[in-house]
Amino acid sequence: MVAAMDTPHFPVQVDGKNYDIKKFLRDHPGGVNTLKHYEGKSILQAMEKFGHSISAYHMLNDFKVDSSDLKDCNLTGSVSENGRIITNEEGSRDKAEVAYLEELEGRLDWSKPILCQLDTIAPDYEKWVNSAVFRHCRIFSSPLLEAMTFTPWYLVPAFWIPIILYLGYTQFSEHVLSYLVYDMIHYYVHHGSPQDGTYLYTMKRYHSNHHFVNHDKAFGISSNIWDHVFKTFVTVRRLGFSLRWQ
Repeated sequence: MVAAMDTPHFPVQVDGKNYDIKKFLRDHPGGVNTLKHYEGKSILQAMEKFGHSISAYHMLNDFKVDSSDLKDCNLTGSVSENGRIITNEEGSRDKAEVAYLEELEGRLDWSKPILCQLDTIAPDYEKWVNSAVFRHCRIFSSPLLEAMTFTPWYLVPAFWIPIILYLGYTQFSEHVLSYLVYDMIHYYVHHGSPQDGTYLYTMKRYHSNHHFVNHDKAFGISSNIWDHVFKTFVTVRRLGFSLRWQ
């Protein structure tokens, strides 16, 4: 466990502004271990170096704090340990694009259900929905519908385990079982001795034709219907006597 996870704050700086990303540590795509070196430091060049999106810069606004909130934290404004030295705050991020995302967010009242407000951002919905935020929001006015938007971890196995058990049972009883019958027929037409005039006698001769005469045809084992469909059917010559295999 990274020590910073146990601290009340995880302050960072961008453009001289302070942010506390403590709540975001576990959700950071790059892991907590990549962030631990930047506690109390400027992170702008690190974000640019490791390819952070415009959405990431936009999401920082959800963690912005006043310096007074971090009065007990050591903010050095630079990184000097382990070779990660940040020299300036100049970068290539698109500040205008970040500002535009902020303007989109400003059209919404996050204290009210979001669904009924989407018309205000309709022309830019795709851009908005793909911009990350880290805040609480309500989607539906209906308490029932809203409750269905949250999924506690235990609901995942509770939902899938009965389905898995059911499908496992039905697949075994209706199908894994069907394959067993099919495979036993396959074994029998190779090693058994069916009586002339029976269905399996016909299929044994048909399957033998596949192995010894027409290797690219007569694939059927329990039925030759698919050979008719795929035009791989062959006609086995009729004999004037019965064959035996024992």
